[in-house]
Amino acid sequence: MKIAATGVTSSVGRRLCEIARESGHEVAGLVRDPARLDARSLERLGVRIVPGDVSDTSALFEVSRGADVLVHAAALVGDNATLEEMLRVNVEGTRNVIESAAKAGVRHFVNVSSSAVYGRPDKGRVTEAWPSRLVGTPYEDTKTQAERLAFERGRELGLSVVAIRPPIIYGPYDRNFMPRALETLKKRIVPLIDGGRAPLNLVWVDHVIDVILAAAHRPDLGGESFNVMDELDQRPPSVRDVFQAIAEAAELPPPRLQLSYAAAMALAKTMRFGFSAVNSNKKPPITPFVVKMLTRDVVYDASKAKAELGFTPRMSSLAGVRRFAALFAGKTSPHDRTRP
Repeated sequence: MKIAATGVTSSVGRRLCEIARESGHEVAGLVRDPARLDARSLERLGVRIVPGDVSDTSALFEVSRGADVLVHAAALVGDNATLEEMLRVNVEGTRNVIESAAKAGVRHFVNVSSSAVYGRPDKGRVTEAWPSRLVGTPYEDTKTQAERLAFERGRELGLSVVAIRPPIIYGPYDRNFMPRALETLKKRIVPLIDGGRAPLNLVWVDHVIDVILAAAHRPDLGGESFNVMDELDQRPPSVRDVFQAIAEAAELPPPRLQLSYAAAMALAKTMRFGFSAVNSNKKPPITPFVVKMLTRDVVYDASKAKAELGFTPRMSSLAGVRRFAALFAGKTSPHDRTRP
């Protein structure tokens, strides 16, 4: 299979390229700066590197040329970009990618979406039957708009479009969850909000790739979406359990800070204001986005991926976070970073 991909220097994109090449697939990847070390490492794996970004329709056409499927993994993630930036990359970028792919003759499109499209409900077991919704926050809304656009334009352009909806992703090349978790543990400012009882929905990046590649082989599933999780039949571990596991693996003090939801949100807003007031380029360790992520009694159900795509998780969340916390903290060898 010939795979074209955007976002190949992200954790999802890099593991997609590595695993796809290991499996014998041809891969072309869009890279903003081909001189970067990560881009050069992908080129050494045999990935055809195309310079450009999601605003460059010529580059998007070139990376799509000859592909059987395009995997769109480029996005601005989290809470550290403006609405305008997220609209440009997440929404208009998706439009450029799918239209360029169609012009290049690609007929199957796998969109790496997010569980954020459900609008961050406060509680419940969320299946793909739940509607997507806008909630007034940049990341959630632009990922929702991007997914809707991909399905709509796919129908208009004759492409089969499948959406993959992961929650928090961890694993090799993670620039978000694990680095932030370790930083807050080192500073002893991990908040156990309302006791840390809420489930923390996590997914190992390789599980995301398993579902992406399974969906890449199924153009007959156009119009479908799939959640992907580490746990299928069990409740995800709690916030407390996850951070205690990370602390133990990284040999750091366990979290002790106990806050109510109201106190945690007030602290997060104060920190956000303080960091913006001094024009800091660093992310506040606690933000309103983080507080919401750590307090919702929600489980994303991935049984559809098992039924339709044959997905079977190979590592639990607690085993995974222990493994990669130790790696990121320098307690184990980099050779342990990939598959079990």
